[in-house]
Amino acid sequence: MPANVKVNSSVTTYNIRIRQGIIERLGVEILRLCEDMYCEVLIITDEKVSGLYLQQVITNFQNCPKPKGMKIRICELLIDSNEEAKNFTTVTQLLEDMADLGLSGKCFVVALGGGVVCETAGFAAGCYMGGVKLVLVPTTLAAMIETSAWGSAFLNLSSGKNLAGMSFNPSLVICDTECLKTLSPKEYKSGIAEALKTSVMSGEELFRIFERGEVQNNINSIIEGCIRYRAEVSVEIRRKCLGYAIGNAIESLSGYVVQHGNALAQGIGITARASAKMNWCSKETSDRIINALAANNLPSTCRKFTAGEISQALLNGRRISGSTFELAVVTEIGHCESKNINADKLEDVILSGIGA
Repeated sequence: MPANVKVNSSVTTYNIRIRQGIIERLGVEILRLCEDMYCEVLIITDEKVSGLYLQQVITNFQNCPKPKGMKIRICELLIDSNEEAKNFTTVTQLLEDMADLGLSGKCFVVALGGGVVCETAGFAAGCYMGGVKLVLVPTTLAAMIETSAWGSAFLNLSSGKNLAGMSFNPSLVICDTECLKTLSPKEYKSGIAEALKTSVMSGEELFRIFERGEVQNNINSIIEGCIRYRAEVSVEIRRKCLGYAIGNAIESLSGYVVQHGNALAQGIGITARASAKMNWCSKETSDRIINALAANNLPSTCRKFTAGEISQALLNGRRISGSTFELAVVTEIGHCESKNINADKLEDVILSGIGA
């Protein structure tokens, strides 16, 4: 069923529209936001997505109803969608290209693609001329869940994943569930891992869908449930994303060869086991999470890297205060919290979560 989620941030309010086929109304939706009779639109996408949707979107802008006399200028830029391209080099090139196109401070940046496109384009939109309007059109399940409601854009540094970031809210988010039909099995599983992570944080109602292995038949309600939960939680709660830190460490250690969803799932499983071993949660809670991962064909541990390698990658990154590392752990379904772990004990905690 179609849904609309309103996000009220400390800075602005924007809508997330979730429905099948809504990408065909993108022109109408964006023109509602345009305050002048001249509208500049820059579509940033990648090669794969451009082949699927770019011409459709451009045609929609050209043919959609508009006030008499209104003129629309549409530009497009392609970027690499690989995780290793989510960096300042890509953003700098985007900014140079935007300036070469002569775009004004009133332009709309439309990010059409997966998480790399949405975050990189979002970062560029936040920088160009002090910030221009951003419209996110996530085309993957992971991006619909991860980039829609938290008003931030992150880039990777040589030291690790997502270490450079900014807070920048979009003006509108369009989630077209029809786009999910074009995803590869790996891309789809990545989104399932993101959704499962959110379900552990949100509570029993959403988590039980994953526990029963009934994701496919409930994907629309899962997307809406995840987005509604994420739209309502505080910044403090956002820091308590189960498996996020360890998953990013695994992904970074692999040189982004390990796919994001697999890395995240491994991080969730390792953290769940460690939470039980350290008596932060019951074994029953940990087992339920591990079983839910298995029910959705997701891994729950890492065999590629040692606990020492993972802990060092974590310490090289963020969330270090003095001699402690801040790790999000689970206490029960629907509740995660941060634990400050001594740096010299972090490897032992990771090891306890890797399991036999």
